[in-house]
Amino acid sequence: MLIGFVIIKLVMGLQNFIYKKPTFAAIKYREFHLEDIYDDVNQTFTLIDKFDTRFSLRPREGCRAKQTVIMALSAPQNTQVREYVRSQLAHLKNARVIFLLGKVGSSQVQEQLHAEHLVHGDILQNTVIDAYNTLAYKTLGAFVWINRYCGNAAYVMKIDDDVTINFETVFATLENKYPDGPPPTIECPSIMRNMRPWRHNHTNTIMGKWSISRDQMPRRVFADFCPGWFYITTPEVGLALAYVAKETVKDLKGLSGMDDIYITGHLRERLPWVNLSPLQSGGLSGLLWGSFLSHCPYLGITKNVFFNDVVLEKKSGKIPYTSGQKFFACAFLEYFILENLEYINPSLAPEYLWQICDRSS
Repeated sequence: MLIGFVIIKLVMGLQNFIYKKPTFAAIKYREFHLEDIYDDVNQTFTLIDKFDTRFSLRPREGCRAKQTVIMALSAPQNTQVREYVRSQLAHLKNARVIFLLGKVGSSQVQEQLHAEHLVHGDILQNTVIDAYNTLAYKTLGAFVWINRYCGNAAYVMKIDDDVTINFETVFATLENKYPDGPPPTIECPSIMRNMRPWRHNHTNTIMGKWSISRDQMPRRVFADFCPGWFYITTPEVGLALAYVAKETVKDLKGLSGMDDIYITGHLRERLPWVNLSPLQSGGLSGLLWGSFLSHCPYLGITKNVFFNDVVLEKKSGKIPYTSGQKFFACAFLEYFILENLEYINPSLAPEYLWQICDRSS
């Protein structure tokens, strides 16, 4: 049985290598304009399938010639987390930090957010309900705001509010790599390529939160993407991504619940003039990861978890992702073993094996 399993994995790896991308109408390079999706008179805009979206709270000031906008995905209840992020990023004099939130159902929580915003003036809240499956609406909404008030910034960095980033390495790499300013690009420490969608329905497991049905994602592999822990792009690219999201609702709406895969993968794929590259200044290591090693999903996960010199810390609840042995082991167990065994015969992957990677344990 083991030999048969190995053969199956080798065949799947070969299929990944020769996989051809589906055909679709790519959007050629052009100068995108904010009015393509933003009504400056009514201050409303379109996010994916949501029309007449507004900002409930927005920063009082633009970027005042800041070079970089750092947008941190946050949750309404993460008040103390945001305070910690502010203290950690206060030394970045040439960067503007904003926290991305959606609509909340509690008037009390909204009042607390309003009070916090009066003090700090760094919350960007739109009128789409705040939930895990609406993260993309917050990210794309931020791209709209940035193009309206911070369009002269060179870089846009997207982070989660529960990460620790080595910004010294980031800025040194960017300065060395793009001394004259960046091209249209999306960059991250390690690109994920040839990743199959998670199909199993064990939602309480480590990887189960990223499970997606074939109706939502009919393709056999995801488009190449950057993990949402941290990636870098430009205001121009951000606006183009927001525009593509509006224009591809019929084809890509089912993927919108997977923020990073949807935005840096499938939306970006419609823009062939946008580079997707590793955040490295070059050399043998950059060549190997950019052109060869990252094509193996297992190596991509390995680099992001154990050899990430940019994202120093990332965790979800009590589960560490960076340097996280349980996260890494469970990703391998679920993605490469249990899901395939269950596909062959459910009895080969009994429930007690799935419970090894229960998120609550």
